[in-house]
Amino acid sequence: MSTPKVLTVTLEFEMGDRKIHAARIKAAYEAAVSAAMEAAKGELLDGSVTTVRSRMTWDYRWAEQSAHYTDVDVEWAEDEDEPEA
Repeated sequence: MSTPKVLTVTLEFEMGDRKIHAARIKAAYEAAVSAAMEAAKGELLDGSVTTVRSRMTWDYRWAEQSAHYTDVDVEWAEDEDEPEA
């Protein structure tokens, strides 16, 4: 039996100071979701995607103050007290 997997793709559009109406935001969101679904269909095997969920959030924050993180390789030490199988 295979284990179900989830692929999460996050898109973040940083916008300028111009006033943007809700209809344009919704249209941009729908276009991004549609494009992502079409791209995934082109790369994944037929029938491999069973469900697509999407959501849109809106927040106000200073874009310049966003934190940027770098991937760091971490080696986890094995617990020596764990019994061997």
